[in-house]
Amino acid sequence: MYVHGKVPRSEVNGPGRRIVIWFQGCSLACPGCWNPETHSFATNEPITPEALAEWILSCRDVEGVTFSGGEPFQQALALLRVCSLIKQASPDFSIGIFSGYTLGELEAGRFQYHQDEDAQWHRGSPELFQKIRRYLDFGIFGRFSKRLLTRDLPLCGSSNQQVRFFSDRYSLADLRPQAVEILISEDGREATFTGFPTSELLTVLTQG
Repeated sequence: MYVHGKVPRSEVNGPGRRIVIWFQGCSLACPGCWNPETHSFATNEPITPEALAEWILSCRDVEGVTFSGGEPFQQALALLRVCSLIKQASPDFSIGIFSGYTLGELEAGRFQYHQDEDAQWHRGSPELFQKIRRYLDFGIFGRFSKRLLTRDLPLCGSSNQQVRFFSDRYSLADLRPQAVEILISEDGREATFTGFPTSELLTVLTQG
C-alpha cells in the first residue's frame, strides 16, 4: 500500500487526540483539493498493512486514528487489512475516515480500488464497503467543492459533505469547530499543515 504521510498526534482531524494517515492516490482529483500532491499513485516506497498497523499501535496518548488522503477507499483491501489488525490488537481504538466518495456510492459499491499486486483497478462492492464500515466510528463523505466552501461545518471542507457516525462512541457534540495545525518535525526542518486552513492562509502557502 502507499502512504503519503502520517503524524502521531492531531486534534483537528476528528474527536480527541488522533493519529492521521494520508493515503497516496486519488483519481477523484477534486478541483481546489487541499492535498493535490496525494493524487498520483506509487510515488513513494510501499509499506505493508502490517507495518502501518504496527506503527499506529505504537503511538501513545491518542484514542484513535483518522485515515485521509488521497482516497483511502481506492486502496480498499489494504485499508480493510489495517483496520482489522488495529481492532484485533486494540478493540477500543477509534477509527475515522475522510472520503471523497459519497456514502451512497460506497454502499452501492460504486467505487474503485487499486491493487499493488497487479497495478490494476478493480471494482468495489457493497460487501467490501460493509466489511470496512464495521470497523469505523465515523466518516466524512463527499467530494470537496470549492464553490461550496464552508467554515461552519466541523470536519467538512464544503457544505455538500456529510459527517456520519457508525457507532455510539461519538456524536456531533464531540466535534470541534474547524481549525488548522502546524506540526513541526523534531529537527525543525519540516512543517506539516493539517486541518482546515482559511483561504488567506492557503494563498500564503501556495504563493510562498
